[in-house]
Amino acid sequence: MTQLHPGSRASLESLKALFGNSVAKGIMGTMALKAASAIIAFSLFTLAANASGAEEFGRFSIFFSVASLLSIVAAMGQELKVVRAWNQYMAQKQPALALGALRYGWILSLAGTAVVGLSFGAFLLADWNATPLQINGDWMLALATVAFLITNTLSLFSSHAARAIVSIRVGDGHHELTWRTLVITMLVASLIFGHSITTAEIFAVSAFGLMLVIAIQSVLISRKLSRELGPVKASYDVKTWTPRSIRLWFAAMMEATNQHLEVLLIGILLDPMAAGAYFVAARLANAFALAADGINTFGTRRVPGLYFTGQQRELSQTLRLMALMSLVIVAAGLGTVLLFGHWLLALFGTTYMDYHLVLIILSVGTAIAAAAGPAPSFLMITGHEDAYMKTVATSVVWRIIGFMLVIPAFGIVGAACVTASMLVLLSIYLNMQCRSKTGMDPSILRLLRKKADCIPDVSEQTTNPNALSAASIRPSPAE
Repeated sequence: MTQLHPGSRASLESLKALFGNSVAKGIMGTMALKAASAIIAFSLFTLAANASGAEEFGRFSIFFSVASLLSIVAAMGQELKVVRAWNQYMAQKQPALALGALRYGWILSLAGTAVVGLSFGAFLLADWNATPLQINGDWMLALATVAFLITNTLSLFSSHAARAIVSIRVGDGHHELTWRTLVITMLVASLIFGHSITTAEIFAVSAFGLMLVIAIQSVLISRKLSRELGPVKASYDVKTWTPRSIRLWFAAMMEATNQHLEVLLIGILLDPMAAGAYFVAARLANAFALAADGINTFGTRRVPGLYFTGQQRELSQTLRLMALMSLVIVAAGLGTVLLFGHWLLALFGTTYMDYHLVLIILSVGTAIAAAAGPAPSFLMITGHEDAYMKTVATSVVWRIIGFMLVIPAFGIVGAACVTASMLVLLSIYLNMQCRSKTGMDPSILRLLRKKADCIPDVSEQTTNPNALSAASIRPSPAE
């Protein structure tokens, strides 16, 4: 009987592990959810581009990017803090603090939403012609945009809370699918009846769908708390949570700026139609990010519990399975863009077919970022948000400088080159930081090495997981 080469046997064992155990099934279930989300999001933007026309879609892309960025500002870092705090306190048998952290998050999210929503509404109603955010007297556009900002912000918190407390299906399923399905239904009806859709109409239906998401998730969270915690009186550690929230808030804002500011800058430096074209290419390239976000979603639910309880062998196995799935995503995604990217752009309209090069450049950058794994999330949920915050802030500054220097001469191709370059450099450096500070390597490179992770032992730390000493680092069992 033919003997398998040791390398082949190891590969077969990896594949068997990938499809055979409960952790892998959890990853694949999350990936299936994110795949459905990617299809729904792709359908939404494709239909919006066709139902509104190139000029109106360019306008929508700018308003959508700015509202999405401001939603992160309004959330005040609570969507990240609730995931970390819930897992940490429940692992440490402190349900009162876990409940207090949840309520603290709701309070700050509501306060941030009120301040940012009112400020942005006043800005839009001023109708300044110095920015591409003019409403031209259309107060319904201002109202619908602010409604989308408010509901999107609150759904960010409710979805992250539902992911940590109830399940990924309840948290991300409703946030990714429910409201978008309503918008898609409206867009299809508009195309059937020949109605030219407006940005205000898209935001109005989106806000209504997001209200449903918040209501559903709030009810399910409340039921889960009643079953699992019972009559627990909430306890608050505001002195610890406030500075932690500020760090997470700033880090989240820098990441959102990296994702959304470029469309606004292109709208300012060129025109709304160019911004719309870049938005289309970026959204297609972000299919890597959406797929990788499935791994990130699974990781942020499973990894904190393993990390804070010191289950090092299970954590290493989980990271390896996540890396295997990342490799599949990168290979399949790049192949799809190279072979079918031209036709994917055509789905948005023939206007966008000329931007295939932009799509390829952005896809290479996002593919490398996906291959680097969810290092940013791991840094933040394990108490190293300061390192992430400084790194991302620096990258934002350099990206803005690059845009200002390159876009006037090279247009959106130059913008794509700047974005891809910064993504690659940022991903490599953050992965190095993650390995150095947490002992975890979430990238696909872990598949090529035999050295064990060196994961901190934080199982006995109950109040300050930020304070990790060098003496607490010990190697985990070999994978």
